[in-house]
Amino acid sequence: MRFGICTGLENLELVEKLGFDYIEPQVSKIAEYTQEEFDSWKEKLAQAKISCETFNVLFPGTIHCIGEEYDEDTLVEYLNRALARVEELGGEIVVFGSGKQRSCPDYVPFEEGVRQLVYVYRLVGEIAAKYHLTVVIEPLNRTETNMICTMAEGAMLAGMVDLPNVKLLADYYHVAKDNDPISDISRIGNLAHTHIATKEGRRYPLQKEGDQFDEFFKQLKGIGYEGRVSIEGGTDCMEEDAKKALAFLRELDKECQEMA
Repeated sequence: MRFGICTGLENLELVEKLGFDYIEPQVSKIAEYTQEEFDSWKEKLAQAKISCETFNVLFPGTIHCIGEEYDEDTLVEYLNRALARVEELGGEIVVFGSGKQRSCPDYVPFEEGVRQLVYVYRLVGEIAAKYHLTVVIEPLNRTETNMICTMAEGAMLAGMVDLPNVKLLADYYHVAKDNDPISDISRIGNLAHTHIATKEGRRYPLQKEGDQFDEFFKQLKGIGYEGRVSIEGGTDCMEEDAKKALAFLRELDKECQEMA
């Protein structure tokens, strides 16, 4: 497996020094850069030993996917601008979580919300394809959204969207937070990306106690997943905790390989 960390480009040198395989910044932040700032980071990445293979936080808070606040012209303009930059920086995967932006407002019937969400994910996938990007659906826990809260729901959404570049992500934190069965990974059998953090407090993963990280990795190995695992959580000391977390995740990976 390959291991990365979700953080801003200002931590690029630290992430590289600690031995991670890649860095996962936010699309919405990249989109905000002035051209001068963007060109500067593009140059720094060209000189770095790691790259931005994956990106998260697809949309800023001003964009909505369902209901009367949905503005397709604004969404399309933003996506073309932002995803063009993602491609320039070497991105391959874009995470579409954005829980508030994809939530179904109370005034929209749920079935209509589902239809609108399928439409928007398909639109995002079609635009992303122009920039040779894969979009991954991120199921989020129920405190963050009321749409697509389990891996099974995410897999069904991917099936309804029915595009080769729209796939599924499994995030251990969200799975554990909502008691989503980890065993559903085997049932679904196809993942394009993963995130990881502790269930309590959404912190960097440093030890097995209190979590089912070993089961998560066992399920991933069971479906032949050899892709990326990004740490997405909080820390009081990034350098110290990221170093420990990387060693811990590599040990989990090794243990699962030996068990296979």
